[in-house]
This record gives sequence, structure tokens and C-alpha cells, in this order.
Amino acid sequence: MRPIVNSEEMRYLDRQTIEHFGVPSLVLMERAALRVVESIPKKLTHKSRVLIVCGNGNNGADGLAVARLLYQRKCKVTVLQLSDDPGKSRRSKDNETQRGILLKYGVPIFKDWPDQNENQYQNQNQNEGYGCVIDALFGVGLSRNLQGDAKDWVQRMNALSGYKVAVDMPSGTSSDTGSVLGVSFLADMTVTFGFQKLGQALYPGRENCGKLVIADIGITNDSWLSRAPKSRMVEKRDLKGLAKRPARSNKGDFGKALVIAGSFGMAGAAVLCAGAAYRAGCGLVKVCTPKENRQIIQTALPEAILYVYDEDYLESKEEGIVSQLAWADCIALGPGLGTKETAYRIVRLVLEHASCPLVLDADALNILASDLSVLQGLKEKAVLTPHIGEMARLCGKRIPQILKDPVREAYEFAGRFGVTLVLKDAVTVTASENGALYLNGSGCAAMAKAGSGDALTGILTALIAQAARGNLKLPGKREDACGLDEIAAIGAYIHGLAGEDAAKRKGDCSILAGDIIESIGIALSNV
Repeated sequence: MRPIVNSEEMRYLDRQTIEHFGVPSLVLMERAALRVVESIPKKLTHKSRVLIVCGNGNNGADGLAVARLLYQRKCKVTVLQLSDDPGKSRRSKDNETQRGILLKYGVPIFKDWPDQNENQYQNQNQNEGYGCVIDALFGVGLSRNLQGDAKDWVQRMNALSGYKVAVDMPSGTSSDTGSVLGVSFLADMTVTFGFQKLGQALYPGRENCGKLVIADIGITNDSWLSRAPKSRMVEKRDLKGLAKRPARSNKGDFGKALVIAGSFGMAGAAVLCAGAAYRAGCGLVKVCTPKENRQIIQTALPEAILYVYDEDYLESKEEGIVSQLAWADCIALGPGLGTKETAYRIVRLVLEHASCPLVLDADALNILASDLSVLQGLKEKAVLTPHIGEMARLCGKRIPQILKDPVREAYEFAGRFGVTLVLKDAVTVTASENGALYLNGSGCAAMAKAGSGDALTGILTALIAQAARGNLKLPGKREDACGLDEIAAIGAYIHGLAGEDAAKRKGDCSILAGDIIESIGIALSNV
């Protein structure tokens, strides 16, 4: 899993590289400028004009260095820089240095947009247009809405037709949340330094960045020193060996999953969840569901064991349900369960008597939203898998509030209630009670279909059940060292890979949750 950093962490890493290891800031800056120039397709700079728009901090200094390197490669560069008027942003020391170097090469630096004073650009052949537009106004530290010239220039840059490149971070996009700070530069490519930023992984920042290039400029993992990154991104190599099983095995070696799901008219949720658990490697899957679903489940998934109850006479079955809880290595609770009184009683029964980890989804979450205090009294660990709407109900907030900073919402909820939270969205965020965060980069829009979440619940339940039996092989980890948070993050990644494969086979509009489940094996094997 590779680190994903916020703005504070990036400043720390930069500072430790300079102060602890003694790498001069201008050396890092020169490397950064070189990486930007090397990343731009040559056809966009050769024989075409390049506009470089710079701020007054070190991101602007990077841009000034980029302008110099392009000038030395015989490109026709036009350089704009924000004014250094009193009361406004003052230029950093490195910015002044880079500005001075560029001026000594005879490259003019303008403070007005080209069409505001055409005489300044009489030697710039203005009617030729720009083949490339480079944004170096602000870096990762921006936390306020753009105003004045900066806002105006970003809007003007967006209106130009040239290929757009952002230096480190598109100006106007938060590096911590991915949210737009008033207005954002819309890049075709972003060259970021050292590590990917949170705001580049989350929407809408992910879209604003265009193609993301993570450039090595000498800020490495060594600069963490004794500190550890807070957030990580799951990668394919984290799945290596996951599907390998000992030659001498039996079904009991790979865990027992109990899926408590379905209600009258919602048998499909139980089928999908249980089917995904089997496809993800679980040895035994038992479905606890109303008796009306018996024939549907036995027909759709004959491999599943069944335990049925009569919703009208649940009380006579409570002792039996409790005995099923003791059978399981992991319990999935909630898909298609409904929110009738019977469902409330089942949720309370499971939370009170479960003696293994729980995966709580769908209606179990909607029922929990009425009384979250029960989470703090759980005897076993729990993974909650809300989508944005369910998260809003759990937190008592509006959906836009959750979308504004999903990482913070997930982090605070997990810490408050001592659970692992898998917040499902275009970029799923997994947060643990100990403060660790994981982002998922797999998946696609084709997965936005009913039942997709049921499949994820089944995958997570299967992985946790296998871990309970010591048969979950994660690279570099002992079987007993796999935390629930890491398992959940891995599960979300497998789910996304399966969705990508299903989309290739069926098309972006046409996949069903069942197609995702069928692709789980491919996702596990192709790593």
C-alpha cells in the first residue's frame, strides 16, 4: 500500500528532506521543474507557444524554473506572475531567486493578462495561440477560495484551447479534500511531486487533475523518519498470493460465513451477498432468511446452507438464530433485511449475542441510525459499509456535508464508535478505529447498480472468515496480523477490480451485480 498525503504531511516531508537530510530546496525545485518539462509531450512545446502562469510561493518558483528550462529548449514562453504589492501575497525566497535567474536570461515576466496590454506582447506573436498552458499559481497549501487576479487568471486559463498542465496541484482544488475552492484550474495533466495527494484521489479533484504523474524529485519514504503516513492507497501487489490455497485443504479451512439477509420480496440481496462470499473464497456460507425465500435461494444458489424463520413467529426462532451466530466465523447482517419490527429484533439479537466479527450493511445501518449507542457496547469488532446516503443518516447530516470531506467523516465516525468504516463512493474510504485510512482506486461508474453493495458485503465477510481460520495470505503479513481495516480495504479493492472486469465484458451501462460476482475470481487471479 502506498502513502497518500495531505498538505500538512507533504510540508513535513519537504521540510525533513531539506533540514534533516540536507538536500537544498533549490535542488528539489530544479528536479521538480525537470520532471514537469519531461512529462509534457514534446509536440506541445516544439514550435508552439507556452503560457506559464506563476504565483508568489514555491509553486510559482517551480513554474519560473519550468519557464527557464523550456526557454533553454528553444520554446517560445510567455510568463505571467502575480504582483508582489504590499498587503498581498509576498514572494518566497526561492521564488525571488528563480525570478531573478529567469530575468537574467532575458525572459520577460508580465503581471497583466496578454489582452490587457498588447504592447507588452508585441514580440510574443500573440495571434499564434498557446500549445500548452501551465498552472503554477498555488501548490498543496491552498485552503481558501481564489480571489482577485488569481481567480480571474484561472478562469482565463480554462478558456484557452492549449493542453493544460498543473504543477503539483491544480490551483483552486484542495489538496486535502479534492473540493473546489471557488474555481479550479482544469488540467489535462498534473505532475505532482513525491507522493499523491488526498485531493488528487478524491472527487472532484481527481477529475480536475486529468492524467496524474507522480514524479520522483528526491522526497522519499526516508523523509517520514519515525512518523507513519496516515492514509494509504491499495495496490494490485497487495493482493499477490491471495488466491493461493494449500494443496491439502477442506471447506472448513476457509471459514464459515453467516449471511443474515433478505425479506419478503428481497431474496436477491441474500443471494448476491452469499454468492459473493463463495466467489471470494469462503468455504461454507449459510443464509439466514425468511421462509418465503427458501425456494428462490435454493434455486439461485444451491451451494448455500439455509436457516429459515417465519417473520410472524420470530420469537419462537430466536434461540435457533442465536445458535447460528455461534457457528459462524463472520456474520453479514443487513442486505435486504427491511426495516419492519422483525428486522429491528434480529439486529438487536445479533448485536447482543454475536461472538465473531460483523459486517453491517444496508438495512442494518438504517436500523442502527436510530440508536448508535449500541455500537459502543459490541463485544466483537464490526465493519460498517454505508454508501453516502446511509452515512448521512448515521451521522444525522445532509449528503452534501458528507461529500464535502468524506475522509474526515469516515475518520471521525470510526474513532468515535470504535469500528471499521467502509464509506462507499466513487472513491471508497476505509477508516479504522486506530486512525488509519485507506483509499480505493479501483472500480468504475458501471458499478453504480442495485446489488453492487451486497456483493461487497459478501466479499468482506468471506475475507474476514478466512482470516479467522488463518487462511488469508496478504503480502508481508502473518495471518494473525491482518487488521480488520486492512482486510476491508483489500476487499473494496477486489470489488472494484471485479467491477472493472465486468464492465469490459458487458459494457459500462449493462453490467449487473451478478456480473461483478462472476468476475471476483478473475480479479483474484490476475494479480
